[in-house]
Amino acid sequence: MSDMASGSLLAIARGITAQPVAVLIAFAAAFCFAFANVLQQRVAARLPTTTAFDTGVLLKLARRPLWLVGFVAIIVSISLQAAALGLGRLVVIEPVLASSLLVALALSAWADHRRMRPGEWAAAIATFVGLAAFLVASEPSGGRPTAGTSQLALAAAGAIAIAAITTLIAVRLSGVRRALALGVGGGVAAGVTDALTKSVAFLAGARQFGVFGDFRLYLLALVGLLAYTMQQNGYRAAGLAAFLPAFAVLDPAVGSVLGMTIYHERLGDDPVRIIIEVVAAIAATWGIVRLAKSSAAAAKPVERLRPQDQVARPEPELVPVAVGLPHVLPAQLADVAELVSPPIVLPQVRPPTVS
Repeated sequence: MSDMASGSLLAIARGITAQPVAVLIAFAAAFCFAFANVLQQRVAARLPTTTAFDTGVLLKLARRPLWLVGFVAIIVSISLQAAALGLGRLVVIEPVLASSLLVALALSAWADHRRMRPGEWAAAIATFVGLAAFLVASEPSGGRPTAGTSQLALAAAGAIAIAAITTLIAVRLSGVRRALALGVGGGVAAGVTDALTKSVAFLAGARQFGVFGDFRLYLLALVGLLAYTMQQNGYRAAGLAAFLPAFAVLDPAVGSVLGMTIYHERLGDDPVRIIIEVVAAIAATWGIVRLAKSSAAAAKPVERLRPQDQVARPEPELVPVAVGLPHVLPAQLADVAELVSPPIVLPQVRPPTVS
């Protein structure tokens, strides 16, 4: 009996010790993810392209060393997330991971050599608090480790359809609105990717190499590439604040819905939790809209003078006067030099005519 009690106390002590470590690891994961988002957005925004939505954007970005550094940072972040979730409680770690949104927006402003305005901070904090509160209030319980292939295929088809619709809308828009539309489609695809990852991770642990014969693995690859392509095209369209909040909020929201519908997870149904979830959703939505408006205002071009406000100035009439080459050059050299150095037009004022 005493051995059981001492074992329980030891387990509790280990749990208490592990929580701070898990939180620190989660903060490191959030910083890595934020750093990757800022770095990849800045590289994608400078990608020379003439199309509103580039289906081959990942192949082009893969040739950029800085973008690959961001990709490595994402892999490190995912590894740190797994370690943090293994040590700490989900209800503690998830809000810490959600802080990557705040860190990314702050890093983006610092990289642009500007300070975030109070309204931007308020919107960013509202989005973060709304997301964190939703994750805490909707802590799921129960459920199955995997979902059926047909159910996940239907979810993947829905993600592809929504991505196609938002892309068609985005190509008709520009700047911030295009980024926001792609953020919606990309966030939905990312949420479906999470649902597929849950099943594939379980199958990989249970079947090892047998997972390569399961159709769900290839659904994961397809939807995952779709979400990543939407993300990078959103980064090309506008600043980080226009795309990332919608993407970051819809990702766990869609994942939670799929957890309830196809994994049969249960959420707390008491009135307090429901009220918290509703308020959190409203706060996050307000923050997303506010950040999008702020990005649109920051992206407006410098206002130019109207034609009626400009002072009219007379311009002298130009008469073309050819300045030729020295005639001492050989004829063939003169022909070549004439191609390189075309005739120069000098301004010349016509003398007034005497009537």
